[in-house]
Amino acid sequence: MRIPALLPFLLTALPSPAEVMAMEAHIAAVEFAVAADPLIGKRVTLDDCHLVFATESEATCLGLAPEAADNTAPPLRRVLVRLADAGGVRAGRLCEGGALDDACHVSVSGVVEDQSGAFGLGERAMLGLREGTIHWPD
Repeated sequence: MRIPALLPFLLTALPSPAEVMAMEAHIAAVEFAVAADPLIGKRVTLDDCHLVFATESEATCLGLAPEAADNTAPPLRRVLVRLADAGGVRAGRLCEGGALDDACHVSVSGVVEDQSGAFGLGERAMLGLREGTIHWPD
């Protein structure tokens, strides 16, 4: 049997990107710091991520908790995402100003990693994503 004859079958047997995203663990960006520790090395999707800064290779995702009933400031969490593709170009163009509008409200998939060594934090964990892909709302 020749490989080219199997190619159409193999391509239809592979899951679509949407199916792969559905199989990953989903974490609200604001909960990432407390929920991601047991997921180091696993692929996850951050939901409710507001992009506020990006370069071609990295993006900063903000997670905001719902506003408290007593009008105190909601908790804010940052997640550094090292991008796998040039998705940061669009993010940099649309989201550089830091506005928390719908255009920059995205989901981001990537592999959870401890980035503390890159920042000289030693024993203190700083979790982020590598091989990140931005899932735009459009």
